[in-house]
Parts: sequence; C-alpha cells; structure tokens
Amino acid sequence: MIEYEQRGDAAWITIDRPEKKNALHLEGWSDLRAALDRAAEETRVAVITGVEDSFSAGDDIALIEATETADDLDELVGVLGDVLFGIENLEIPVIAAVNGLAYGGGCEMVAAADLAVATTEATFALPEASIGAYPPYAAERVAETVGKKRFMELAMTARPVDAERALDWGLVNRVVPRGDLAATVEEFVEAVASMPAAGLRVTKRAVAARVQASGELERVRGGFAQVRADEESRAATDRFLHGDPEV
Repeated sequence: MIEYEQRGDAAWITIDRPEKKNALHLEGWSDLRAALDRAAEETRVAVITGVEDSFSAGDDIALIEATETADDLDELVGVLGDVLFGIENLEIPVIAAVNGLAYGGGCEMVAAADLAVATTEATFALPEASIGAYPPYAAERVAETVGKKRFMELAMTARPVDAERALDWGLVNRVVPRGDLAATVEEFVEAVASMPAAGLRVTKRAVAARVQASGELERVRGGFAQVRADEESRAATDRFLHGDPEV
C-alpha cells in the first residue's frame, strides 16, 4: 500500500490503494509513518502522493465503524495523531503532491505538509460529519491555515472545494496541470534541498511550537468518543459503508 522511492534528494512516498481511492487502514497509516521516518534518515525532503486519480480519501471508514471500545479509540487516535502531528515535527520538509481528491485524512495530510502542489483536477473536502465522524487534526489545525469561516464551510457542509479555491484559501502553494505536477514538485525539492538542513529544521520547530497546543490528543480522543456514542452518527457510518454512496 505504501511505496517508497528515493529520487535524488527526495523520498517519494506513494499511497497505492486505488480500489479505495487510497484510503488508509491502521496498517497503512502505520506504514506511512514508517516511510516518513525512513525518509528523515535517508533524504532531505519527503514527498507524499497517491496513485491514479486520488491523493487519499483519508481513513478507511471501516476503521471508524470498528471503533467500539476505549482501547479501539486509543489505537485509532494514536495512529492518526502519530502521522498527522508527526508530519509537522518531522526533521525534514514534507511536500504534498496532490494528484487528485484529498478528502478527510487526505485533506488533513495536505494541511499538515509544509508545502503542497495540486493538479487542476484536485478537490479537497472534510466529509467526516456526513459519515458519522469528525475531522480531528483539521479541527486543531485547518482553521489556522485557511481561517475559521472557511474551515467551518469545509467541516459543516462536507462539500468539496476545487484546487483554485484551495490555492486562494492557502491550503496549497501551487496549482498546475496534471502533466506538470512532478516537475513542479521537483522544483520545490531542488530549492528546499539546497538550503542548510539546520535552518529548515529550526524553522519547522518554530512553526510547530507556535501552533501546537496542550491537550490536542486528549481533545481528539474526546471528540471521537462523543461522536461514536451518538446513534445518529453511527447510523450515518452504517449507511455510508453498507449503502451505495459516492466517496
């Protein structure tokens, strides 16, 4: 599911699960974190992308349905937090190469990345509320990135926004035709890799220190617990998984 390829100064980490629009189960999230840690040891930049027409649809929703006990909840929150908050704190810069839809946790990965380049076809959404969940990392971070009202539009309507709007909102740095995505990301890689690593590392730490607040994982766990205890939310998850919805 997670492919790793070193290209010069960058590790390209590709999510390869096209039949699920590159949604991740727990093992996939854990493998993604392992790939990021490997990149931090071996390269100067990490690039995250997806296969075919999706960056990532985020969580495999079966993960949420299976969250029944406190231990299940702790495991889910721990794994997701380890990746999303971990991107912020990785020793090297992380670039999101957004080749298609970035929904839920996929959108959150884009927000967590230091830089992001999207294709003109890319779309971004936080549909969690419509399927009986909530966007944990986004609730802590995306309002900081795009502003409160824009975040609330994403989180409360579940409607996707296109790449140009994501650019206007500050969620991505560039929007390019699909055929130019890799080359544009490589330009960022070349520019970033040419910088002394210590300065970039200190810059990342300074930004992370500014936005991180105490009790984040506890708030995430509490939010998940409230949503999963709600009958209406559980019914929405069931409809999504066992009906015939569009992702």
